[in-house]
Parts: sequence; structure tokens; C-alpha cells
Amino acid sequence: MARYYSRTKAREYAQKMEEIEDFCRANGISASSRLDSFYFRINGVKYRVSNHTIEASNRGMRDRLTGEKLRDSYHDDDDDLICITAGKTRIEQVYNDLKAGHKLDKRGFRVKT
Repeated sequence: MARYYSRTKAREYAQKMEEIEDFCRANGISASSRLDSFYFRINGVKYRVSNHTIEASNRGMRDRLTGEKLRDSYHDDDDDLICITAGKTRIEQVYNDLKAGHKLDKRGFRVKT
């Protein structure tokens, strides 16, 4: 079943993406070309916020037609990198929570202490 979006919804989404890009630029956050993975440091700690895991990204590194592996891995292994799985519309919340010193779970939600 096809989804139909109104021009208003499309405009709102485009505006939200612009806000995300502006937020990332203002805070020194690097983003993937699709704006689905974000990389930054807070107090020397490296973070990756993405809507998919590194493992899922690496699994997807196969040619769609032949199934051949395109390369060993898309992401380098980095034991110091803290990965949070959250959608791009939550990057501002996740970043601001981390900046404020809140502990977050692997999904980017505050951990109750």
C-alpha cells in the first residue's frame, strides 16, 4: 500500500532536517551523507548515534545483485566508541542529555538513578 504525504508534511520534514543540520554544525557533530549516523565527542568520550547498529551496517556491505562482499567492514572497530541506537530526529535530545551529564541507555533514553 502506497503512502501519501501532504506537501505540508513534506515541508515540515524538510524543515526538521534543516534544523538538525544546523544543530550539528553549531555543535561540531559529524554526520553521514544520509543523515542517519552522527559522530561527536563530549568530554573526550566518542559517541555514535545512529538508527542502525555498526553490525547491521557491516552486514549491508554486499553487492545487491551478486551478494559479494564489497569490503570487510564499513566501520572500524573502536572499543572507545559509545554507540547509541536512535533516529535522526532525536539527535538534539541525545546530544543535549549527554552534554548535561545524564546517563543514557543504548537507545538514547535517560537511565533512572
